[in-house]
Amino acid sequence: MVNKDYNHYKLLSKEELISIIIKKDNELTIIQSNCKSIQKLKDKYYLYNKFHMEDIARLDKVIGKMKGLR
Repeated sequence: MVNKDYNHYKLLSKEELISIIIKKDNELTIIQSNCKSIQKLKDKYYLYNKFHMEDIARLDKVIGKMKGLR
């Protein structure tokens, strides 16, 4: 059963439908590429953040030892 929101597609020719599909496919390809780039950046910044958190914890221990607190 076709949703009434899509009835306007019945008025289009095969060529027009194929054109719409090609445009949407190109849009999806671009979005997928952007998602991959974003995921790479996310992973990169996650590793940077993890490194800095570990370094802060290490320096906190050193400072604590110097002050005689730990």
